Amino acid sequence: MKHSRFYQTVVAVAMMLIGWLPSLAHDFEVDGICYNILSDNSVEVTYNGSSYNNDYEDVIIPETVTHDGSTYSVTSIGESAFYDSKLTSIKIPNSVTGIGNSAFAFCTSLTSLEIPNSVTSIGSYAFIECSSLASIEIPNGVTYIDECVFLDCTSLTSIEIPNSVTSIGRSAFYHCSSLTSIEIPDSVTSIGDYAFSGCSSLTSAVIGNGVTNIGESAFVYCSSLTSVEIRNGVTSIGKSMFSGCSSLTSVKIPDSVTNIEFGAFQMCTSLTSIEIPDSVTNIGSYAFNGCSSLASVEIPDSVTSIGSGAFDGCSSLTSIEIPDSVTNIGSYVFNECSSLASVVIGNGVSCIGYYMFSCCSSLTDIEIPNSVTSIEANAFFYCLNLTYIEIPNSVTMIGESAFQKCTSLTSIEIPNSVTSIGNMAFMYCANLTSIEIPNSVTSIGYGAFSYCTGLKSIEI
Repeated sequence: MKHSRFYQTVVAVAMMLIGWLPSLAHDFEVDGICYNILSDNSVEVTYNGSSYNNDYEDVIIPETVTHDGSTYSVTSIGESAFYDSKLTSIKIPNSVTGIGNSAFAFCTSLTSLEIPNSVTSIGSYAFIECSSLASIEIPNGVTYIDECVFLDCTSLTSIEIPNSVTSIGRSAFYHCSSLTSIEIPDSVTSIGDYAFSGCSSLTSAVIGNGVTNIGESAFVYCSSLTSVEIRNGVTSIGKSMFSGCSSLTSVKIPDSVTNIEFGAFQMCTSLTSIEIPDSVTNIGSYAFNGCSSLASVEIPDSVTSIGSGAFDGCSSLTSIEIPDSVTNIGSYVFNECSSLASVVIGNGVSCIGYYMFSCCSSLTDIEIPNSVTSIEANAFFYCLNLTYIEIPNSVTMIGESAFQKCTSLTSIEIPNSVTSIGNMAFMYCANLTSIEIPNSVTSIGYGAFSYCTGLKSIEI
């Protein structure tokens, strides 16, 4: 996966740390390791402060260290302590309880690391771009996996999240491209934005029962992800959560979910079916955009809103029924659904929006309910096989290019309720033979019937 603008921003922020590293001074040095005094009896390992590149390679940190007659316990690895060093291995003693922000950032030669159970906190960016790190065990005392902790650890193949963890931060495992599976324990209640984004080798993910909040783009571009188990408790499938998961074939949405947000399953090109539970009230814009293998979907009566482009480009979708409960439906919703042959529009729909059925080349006929008052621009543009459509008396407006290039349309009756016909509304309807325009029509746009070569009569 190409690095996104977000990724580049994260790395840029981390690199800014370099600007102040040389100004850090350590209190003393013992056996090549630099320390800062924290209290009368404790110290932290710190950056050596002499150059942009630490000299650390193989390091054994002692539990205690003596300086000027005083003995100190080594209780933490300080912020940026081994930043951008040549570190290949390290032993951390049981006296250490914390690992600071960016502590091992850009340690590209570090292959493995054992963190003792004494550690209860690991700071943000702690292991960012440790590109050779193949395995690591998070100790049981850690309650929060901070933001960007393992970002771009491209050799990390597996990780076990202990039951002590309650939250996974933003971009925690972003672009861990060798990570193959993940099981999130029930103790976790929140997964941050982009947490597993770009984990291109991830094949399965189990999300624990405790999770109630999953952030934006949490699994975006996990291109090998084939199955996802989402447990009850999650209330929303977040913005772009599974966008670009091109191997995802099935997913079960639990009854706790009420909202499928913007682009949630966008470009999940292997998704063949999905069951939307009765709890869902909103299907967001572009939620299933580009799901080219999606052959069927049932929209439950609980849904009241379908956003723009929700099923745009679902080229395998053959039929759809919009329930009466849907009162708000956006534009482009079924644009380029080239296999869509059967459509039922519920009585709650008041508008056939912009490009709603544009390029639905398998659509032969459609019934528009009496609730509809307008057919917007390009609503049925390029529906090549549409032979018949009944426009109800409730419709007052036929928009620009609404039926343009409906080349199989042979007849259409415009009801007395219509007052305006937009520009190019029936342009290129070559098989249209006759049309009657009622007295109610006060406005006909330019080219409304241009290139209707089979039209023999227009009665106004």
